Amino acid sequence: MLINEVISVVEKGDDFNTGLLAKVQDILTVAMSRDIKKVSTKKFLKILDANGYSDLTMDQLKLAVNTSGFANSIDDDIIVPKDELGADIDTEEEPSVDVSAMAGDQALSDIKAEL
Repeated sequence: MLINEVISVVEKGDDFNTGLLAKVQDILTVAMSRDIKKVSTKKFLKILDANGYSDLTMDQLKLAVNTSGFANSIDDDIIVPKDELGADIDTEEEPSVDVSAMAGDQALSDIKAEL
């Protein structure tokens, strides 16, 4: 193999990766602009396939999405765009505590204990 052939193969690989990254960013930007909370990984792969990026593995997709910086999380089922909280974040509200009532109760019990 000639050096010229090696360089052209590497350049094609770089073009593929750069194009894939740009397409991933485009798709996620559209999802964010439409206020889409989650994108199905399978649907994402179908969109990429329709745009000439067929035969992508899940690892390649995960790498491209993570590298793009446009997503909070990705797993085998869903991709969460950057403008949403990640799938691993617990958004359940913690029970509120009335600190002033607790302090008042403690003060009253201390006063009663001294008497």
